[in-house]
Amino acid sequence: MIRADGNRDGTTAACADYDIMREVFLPCLADMQMEETCAADVGAPEREGRMFRMPRDVASGYFWLYAERDFAISATDMLFPRDFREQCRHPRFVSVRYYLSGSCVESVTNRTVEAPYLEGHVLDTPHWDCLCRAGTPIRNVEIMLAPPFYEQYLREVYRDEAFSAEEAFASIDGLSDFPEMVVLLKQVEAYRGRGASARLFYRSKVEEAVALVVDKSRAMAGERTSELASEDMHAIERVRRRLEQQLAAPVDADELARIACMGQTKLRRTFKQACGCTIVEYRQRLRCAKAAELLAAGDAPVAQVAAAVGYRPERLAELFARTHHTTPSAYRAAMR
Repeated sequence: MIRADGNRDGTTAACADYDIMREVFLPCLADMQMEETCAADVGAPEREGRMFRMPRDVASGYFWLYAERDFAISATDMLFPRDFREQCRHPRFVSVRYYLSGSCVESVTNRTVEAPYLEGHVLDTPHWDCLCRAGTPIRNVEIMLAPPFYEQYLREVYRDEAFSAEEAFASIDGLSDFPEMVVLLKQVEAYRGRGASARLFYRSKVEEAVALVVDKSRAMAGERTSELASEDMHAIERVRRRLEQQLAAPVDADELARIACMGQTKLRRTFKQACGCTIVEYRQRLRCAKAAELLAAGDAPVAQVAAAVGYRPERLAELFARTHHTTPSAYRAAMR
């Protein structure tokens, strides 16, 4: 729940030292040689937040940004006279972005995005590389969440459920049947309030967007699992509970097959259909999520945290870098 002072219960300490402006935007804005300006200078509407522009020989228009510590909202309206390669650092975050017009080629994913397009943005790379096409204005609106938001706050909200913000946001990428999200993002782009009213409006829209993403992701997951027989779903739930109970201890394939009352081949196939990942991947995510919780909540050495989830320190570091895009020590520092 968001309190009147803007902090969320249980996350104040975790977010106190994190600043999305410092960690994400200032490095990226510097990489692209963008400078701060005012709305009148770029013909933009006045609204709460900050306004930036590209060098005038590169693009006309603006990049507007409203940022709190652990989330941000932005709107882009730029026209490039020539194709422009957008290259910058890419800190870890998740976002939902709607392209109202324009076209770009994302080099890191090797895909072309053409408006209208709803993008669930989750990227496992430290650098961003995108070719913005000339001739048509690039117009989009985006809600971005920083790790403290979706690894601390959302974990508390969904504490009794298996939940991955990165998987949820990735699942909505490219959807053409998500009108609720499109309407919400257009409302955000059109809003012109200032002061305390703006802060309340933007916070509420961020939480509404998250709820929509989670509901949509679950609905799509439900469609995938509805084809499974009820007894198979119950079997997979038994396997998942066993994996969660035996987080640090070894669990072999024969034991899981007995729990599921299935052969190993059917278990592997059914588990992936129900959960969207292999048993090994699911267990790695569980262990890394528990490690992240221990790192954020206590001062135990990384080696002790690794042992608590059944890994050697070097193995935890390897998997943690894959799931959280940082080292366990750096993650702990960021969460303090």
